[in-house]
Amino acid sequence: MAEDQRKKILLVEDDLFMAELLSGELERAGFAMTTAKTGKEGVEKFESISPDLVLLDLLLPDMHGFDVLQKIRQDPGRGKTKVIILSNLSEGRDMEEARRLGATDYLVKVNYSIPEIVQKAREWLGLSA
Repeated sequence: MAEDQRKKILLVEDDLFMAELLSGELERAGFAMTTAKTGKEGVEKFESISPDLVLLDLLLPDMHGFDVLQKIRQDPGRGKTKVIILSNLSEGRDMEEARRLGATDYLVKVNYSIPEIVQKAREWLGLSA
């Protein structure tokens, strides 16, 4: 697929090892990847690149992922972008809050392998296996 036709994914993840691992696998799967290590950086990059999908951690160094999600959902032109929470927080109340704020899905990191997350990204973006 041509560079400008690849689906764009923004990964907001402060764990550098996880970010490099997941970003590398998603790039190998044909996605155009952008990463952010903080919530503020994630919001700025969201506004500048208009991704097709956001993978969002909840525990970030500067702000909670739910605050990032709220800012994304307030964007008038791109508020419907798919946002997948990718977190180790597995409490039902966190999942409920994510849904209430408009998250597309919620994945608990420890329950999914990197290839499974890549497959989920393909599914969310309507791409065949």
